[in-house]
Amino acid sequence: MADHEDDLADAYFERLEEVEYPAADEEPGIRVRREEGFAIRLVRGGRTWLAARDQIAATEFGEALRQVARAQPSAPYPEPTLDRAPFPLLEDTSRLARFPTLVTRAIRRQLAAFPMRLRVRRHRRWIRVIGTQLAPEPQSESFYSCDADLPWGRFGVLTPDLSAATVEGLATSLTTLFRAQEAPRVEPTTCRVVLGPHAAAVLLHEVVAHALETDTLMLGGRVESALGLQLGGPLLNVLDDPTNAPESVRRSSDDEGMIAARRWLLREGVVEQPLADLFSARHSKALTPGAARRGNRHRSPAPRSTHLELLPDESSMDDLFAEADGGLYFPEVSSGRLDPLSGRFTISLPYGKRIKAGSLGELLGPCRLRGTVSGLLSGIDAVGRDLESAGAGWCAKNGLKLPVWASSPAIRIGAAEVES
Repeated sequence: MADHEDDLADAYFERLEEVEYPAADEEPGIRVRREEGFAIRLVRGGRTWLAARDQIAATEFGEALRQVARAQPSAPYPEPTLDRAPFPLLEDTSRLARFPTLVTRAIRRQLAAFPMRLRVRRHRRWIRVIGTQLAPEPQSESFYSCDADLPWGRFGVLTPDLSAATVEGLATSLTTLFRAQEAPRVEPTTCRVVLGPHAAAVLLHEVVAHALETDTLMLGGRVESALGLQLGGPLLNVLDDPTNAPESVRRSSDDEGMIAARRWLLREGVVEQPLADLFSARHSKALTPGAARRGNRHRSPAPRSTHLELLPDESSMDDLFAEADGGLYFPEVSSGRLDPLSGRFTISLPYGKRIKAGSLGELLGPCRLRGTVSGLLSGIDAVGRDLESAGAGWCAKNGLKLPVWASSPAIRIGAAEVES
């Protein structure tokens, strides 16, 4: 199929499993959904041909190969053979079933009670990529998603495990959200803002990772023009490192079969290496592939982050609060959006607290943080020293829903635009 010198071709196999423990008011019982399939891709002269099937079988594989190669069924291609392994065994689901009860008990220990529909799912994914260049080891991922439907909206988290710390963290977030519904709203202001590790992780995903994906950079012209650009201050050292993600979602290769490596996005605020897939890297010697991800087998891969890291500095939380008197503290982000053409972003914050005399004061209701990528990143004047694993959540850029992960300390922004 790849009979031209510059052709790029690969076969992508995947298996997916989703195990759900339903909300209390739904029909009881664990629900299991499994699917498998493959995609054949050919990239030639800037054009892409893709054929996907929803089962793994030799006949369908041969048909997809001929479809992408644009060959007639009678063409003298040898029929492929596939040795199809059985689907992996279903793992123990008892922890999944206990989780909603444990969260409810933790909420009651915090002296709160409110209506809630909590769903928890375990996601597992197995992939194998066979290309014209490499055939890396199979990859697998396993993680959990928790979605709470509340009278005032939906709140969700991703987590690599269902540990006691996950239970307490989710219960604290839900309880604080409940109490924030009656809290005063923030008056529109520009002030110092401290973002906790989880909020900082989501912010950096929106304003650094998305801004430095090569398909985003191509919207503004040449990708190479971003290299060496001073995007933030000297405290900003940001990497994407799939090999350092939590163990259950760690990757040694990407969804094109290329080796995944530690990639400096920003070093002391300067753009060093954008997130690139094979297509963009083949057109620029300055780019390195290995950051391609697929939302599903029916779509071509695209450059995305996997595990974002902000390197810590020397400031404690007390230090961050001490120089932010009269400012605001936000521990979490509910959603974010970046406009790639204007460089403006909006971050939705479910609740916050005032900072008074170096300490946290009254609880505040939902608000939004707005600004430009360059304005915000240049305004970061302190980075915390305590690094936390902070799942950034689901990324839905261009309709492709992908889990993204991060580790980050807290950060302080010298002047940020906040509105209710």
